[in-house]
Amino acid sequence: MSNHRHRKDHPATLPAVSRRLFLGTMAVGGAVALLPGCEMASGPVVSDLPSPLGPLAGRSMVPDTEAAPPVPTRPLPPPVTAKEPTNAYGILPRSMWAKAGPDLGRVDPMNGVTWITFHHSGDPKPFLTNDFGETAQHLEYVREYHRSRNFQDIGYHFAIDRSGRVWQLRSLRYQGQHVRNNNEHNIGVVVLGNFDLQSMTQPQKDKVKVFGALLRKQYNLPIAKVKTHQEFVSTECPGTNMQPYMVAIRKQKLI
Repeated sequence: MSNHRHRKDHPATLPAVSRRLFLGTMAVGGAVALLPGCEMASGPVVSDLPSPLGPLAGRSMVPDTEAAPPVPTRPLPPPVTAKEPTNAYGILPRSMWAKAGPDLGRVDPMNGVTWITFHHSGDPKPFLTNDFGETAQHLEYVREYHRSRNFQDIGYHFAIDRSGRVWQLRSLRYQGQHVRNNNEHNIGVVVLGNFDLQSMTQPQKDKVKVFGALLRKQYNLPIAKVKTHQEFVSTECPGTNMQPYMVAIRKQKLI
């Protein structure tokens, strides 16, 4: 992770989305245009970084225990709002779920985007809710857990829930904490569920393709720059039911 520190937060927006690209996202899994309130590092794209590890065949794969919180032992706090906002966009802002912001004294700048990394949340048991309010509660619980482990904030930049909704998590001005030693320039997208124990829903599969393609186009990244967690480090993430799907859609150039 970079040792450079960032100034206090200030508003930022994602690069503009063309009308053609926005309409294209409507065709599969609903609109995924980028909200003006969804923050993004606006610096130049970093054109090249050392290649990550390839498929980790023959290496010992370890559970993804750093990011997945334990099963709650107490009732979760109510979400900031239990009402799903109605808008023409596809990204739910952080204000819909988060009760606090990041530790601005410790976050590192993203410094441009070169990678997109997909994860599963790796919950101790299958994550089965489709409910908006319950999903918001869960994201806040994950944020609190990550902060309790000395993360600067929730570790990922976006989440895709079982209904195919996209949630803004950490600001894209800042590096996430989702791939050990490979967080600079790297957008982290978590798909909610433990895909060693359950399967992705069809809305999740559709949105992974649409949202991944949208991020690629925003940053002019080749498909080879879309990775999964286990393609960087030795981990089971994103699970035995998600990893083959990611390999297949990249091979077919569907993301």
